Amino acid sequence: MISVIVLAAGSATRFGGKVKKQYMLVENLPVLVKTVKAFCTFRDDFEIIVVCPKGDEDYVGSLVPGVKIVPGGDIRGASVIEGLKAATGDLVLVHDAARCFVDNDTIANVVGALEKGASAVIPCVSPTSTIRTRKETLDRSSLFEVQTPQGFKTELLRAAYKKAIEDGFSATDDAGVIEHYGLEVEIVQGSYQNIKITTKEDMPKDIRVGTGYDVHRLVAGRPLMLGLVNVPYDKGLLGHSDADVCAHAICDALLGAAGLRDIGYYFPDNSKDTEGMSGETIIKKTKQLITDAGFSIVNIDATIVAEKPKLSPYIDEMKERIAKALEIDPAAVGLKATTEEGLGITGNGEAITASAVASLK
Repeated sequence: MISVIVLAAGSATRFGGKVKKQYMLVENLPVLVKTVKAFCTFRDDFEIIVVCPKGDEDYVGSLVPGVKIVPGGDIRGASVIEGLKAATGDLVLVHDAARCFVDNDTIANVVGALEKGASAVIPCVSPTSTIRTRKETLDRSSLFEVQTPQGFKTELLRAAYKKAIEDGFSATDDAGVIEHYGLEVEIVQGSYQNIKITTKEDMPKDIRVGTGYDVHRLVAGRPLMLGLVNVPYDKGLLGHSDADVCAHAICDALLGAAGLRDIGYYFPDNSKDTEGMSGETIIKKTKQLITDAGFSIVNIDATIVAEKPKLSPYIDEMKERIAKALEIDPAAVGLKATTEEGLGITGNGEAITASAVASLK
């Protein structure tokens, strides 16, 4: 049997955000789930062992039920050792969870070499860019970019890590530990699509689209807030917050695009914390929610429907304020105002509505 140790215990500090990269969505699956699925799809007799951050065991178990789950260590090598303790196969693959685009050919090349008798196997690709030190350009024909899964005879890897601990040696991958043990590793063909997600720039640029809509009644004695601008008028919008329908529609569109709950879930109209809350505050908090979920804004487009007052003099200011609150370029904000030609509750001046579309990556 072959054991597969999937390393998912990292803190993902270089990735940023509140959600660890191994739990971020890629192609509608968490990175960790997509990685585990790649191995389960390749062969159904693998022993899958997921090494996760301490304290995340229950959550990871809900993501990938039916696999062995063990808490990891403070560094990569310590996590590998914890995974090896749970491994029962004669052969073992060690794979970074962040390489969720691993393909069947790469796995097959590593497994095939192991089953033919190799003791240590690593998949590699040739660098496509020129590589140099500060002093000279290197001959890239003799250089390789190392990937995972890396494959080994299980007892050999255990012995190599035991020696590494005794010698106080550490390496950035398991092949380095094997080489310190005094053995060579066999190189097989990897894949250029088998990238490691390290920063947000490594995430595929999936475009997500959401829509939003809001309506509030016009009443006397309230300021009219639209698009974060106080528009002079003898009536304002009635609501628990400042009732800025434009800001609220934009927020719902952003939340929808990120696959999050609606604006009422995060800013309930029966909470003292949200009473009188400005549209600017709601937009800024919504921006943080989608950032924490791993998304950035591509653009937004909103339409305000109001019979009165005339809004064209305020559109540019609205765009500037919305863009500033969202920390995006004003050119990424589309904003229009129109009327209902005297029809319906907006047409007769009872209410103002707004709709919005947002796209995220």
